[in-house]
Amino acid sequence: MINYQELKKLGLSDKESKLYLTSLQRGPETAPTLAKLSDIVRPTAYVIIDSLVKKGLMSTAEKGKKMYYVAESPNHLLTLVRLQKNELDEKEREIIKLIPELESLANVKGEKPKVRIFEGKEGLDAMKEILLKLKTKEIRVFSPIDELFGLFTEKAHTETLTKRRVERGIKSRVIYTSKRGPIFKETDKLYNRESKFVAPKDFPFKSGIDIYDNNVTFNNFHGKIIGIVIEDEQIAETMKAIFDLLWEKI
Repeated sequence: MINYQELKKLGLSDKESKLYLTSLQRGPETAPTLAKLSDIVRPTAYVIIDSLVKKGLMSTAEKGKKMYYVAESPNHLLTLVRLQKNELDEKEREIIKLIPELESLANVKGEKPKVRIFEGKEGLDAMKEILLKLKTKEIRVFSPIDELFGLFTEKAHTETLTKRRVERGIKSRVIYTSKRGPIFKETDKLYNRESKFVAPKDFPFKSGIDIYDNNVTFNNFHGKIIGIVIEDEQIAETMKAIFDLLWEKI
């Protein structure tokens, strides 16, 4: 026996499916009876019946002083699906027309920065892939090492980012803090990296900042793990200038 859940696949609601099947099995019947047999409260049943009538799945017949409702042939379900398909086809055509204009709005240079948000440890891993897919030659980094290695082990960070960065010929300049003191070589040819240490008391930042091409990323390594990528030429150039100024002063 067919289950009302099958009719839901055709776009009918739970109550529409139940009431239509009840009517189909019962034949001409009054709304109160259909409501009772379908286990639907009477006021709602009238709304559902009206909806089915509009969809061509039920019709009315007056007998004496009573109004009876009867389910139309199941063939009307096929008509309903075809109508839905036509509506979807029309919507698809309208969307196709709109896409070029919408894309032009999204790509207007200088209008607004593109901002993407990544959540969780997996999100921060995904942000690394953005860097590694670009053709940038240098990345500037503000790194709170204790927070970074508190989330990713040094070995894991080296394997997932540092070695792959080196393979792609991307140089790294890092300004970092750590309660352990200086832990990186100032110049490390193996990892194509230059580093400068700043004592946490002098520069107590907690979130990592990466700057490359037209991107600035902010990485929160503890508490709510979250990463934000801002793609904007002016913001990136400003952050590069701040980094370079500090780099020269250390």
